[in-house]
Amino acid sequence: MASWRPAAAGGAAFLASMFVEVGAVAALGDAVGGLAMPVLVAPLAEELAKRLFLWPLGAGWAGTGLAFGVIEGLLKTGEWHLLGLWGGLASVLQHWAYGRWAERGGLWLAIALHMAFNATVLGADYATDASVGWVGPLLAAALLLASWRGRGVDAGARAP
Repeated sequence: MASWRPAAAGGAAFLASMFVEVGAVAALGDAVGGLAMPVLVAPLAEELAKRLFLWPLGAGWAGTGLAFGVIEGLLKTGEWHLLGLWGGLASVLQHWAYGRWAERGGLWLAIALHMAFNATVLGADYATDASVGWVGPLLAAALLLASWRGRGVDAGARAP
C-alpha cells in the first residue's frame, strides 16, 4: 500500500473531525463542555471521520490512525511543556491503537475504546486532583501493546 494513502486519510479525517468538533461547540456551547466533548463528541467525530476517508483512499485502519495521531500529537507538543509532550505521545499511541483494534473489531470497537480511554484519563486526573500527565501515554502504550496480542492483526488490512 502506498504510504501516502494513510497519511492523506489521516489528514483529511483530522480536518473533518476538527470541523465537526468546532461546529458542535459553536452550536451547543456549554452543552459539550466538561465530559461531553472528550468522552462523547470527539471520539465519535474522530473515529467516524477516519472511517469516512480510509475506504475511498484505500488506506488501512492502523496507518490512518497512526497518521491522525501524529497530526494531533504534533499539535499537542506544540504547547512546548511537559504535559504537551506527554499528550502528544499519548495521541500518537492511542490513535494507532484504535486503528489496529478497528482492523480486528470494526468501527464501533474503536469508538468504544476511544471513549473509555478518554474517560479513564479524565477520571485519573480528577481522582488525583491534578493533571497527571503520565497516565495517558502509559494507558495508550498498553492499549497499543494489547492490539498485537491474541488473534494476529494484519497491519495492512483494509476496512470492509
